Amino acid sequence: MKEKKKQQPTTSKKSSHNTLDWVEKQLMEVKAFDMGISINNE
Repeated sequence: MKEKKKQQPTTSKKSSHNTLDWVEKQLMEVKAFDMGISINNE
């Protein structure tokens, strides 16, 4: 049981890092999408 508790922080760190990468990708997509809309509006 103790070993499992020790492993959890490392796995959560990895998943949170992956989430950060995913969020950055989403932000890039949103920025490109916003730029596309502004170009279409002009």
